[in-house]
Amino acid sequence: MSAGIVLAIAVCALCAAVFGAILKRGGKEYAILLSTAAAVLITACVAEELAPLVQQITALSVAGGLPGLCLSVLLKAAGLTILGQLAVHLCRDAGESALAYGVELAAQTAVLTVAIPLFTRLLEYLGEILQP
Repeated sequence: MSAGIVLAIAVCALCAAVFGAILKRGGKEYAILLSTAAAVLITACVAEELAPLVQQITALSVAGGLPGLCLSVLLKAAGLTILGQLAVHLCRDAGESALAYGVELAAQTAVLTVAIPLFTRLLEYLGEILQP
């Protein structure tokens, strides 16, 4: 990710924060919508920049002999965690702590669900090792 993109994201975030502060005077709902839109825009911008990083990680995992299942689980877990945290922070900014907890619980459950094939494979390997 280049410095120009980080600068653009920072300017977007600062503008949204300033406009959000102005909108809070008139109605908190509009400020929350602005904050959500800015966060989604920033996340989409960052997601576009992740493709080269994922390619590099994939190349490193192939070179290092890391099974494809491990890489798949790691990337899915990272994505779920990032999206979950974004939603949690937006809910907390909106003053909805209970919703934030629900989103956090859902994201953690999704990460565990994605990791089940990896746990299964690990237990299979342990079973093979422990057999005489």
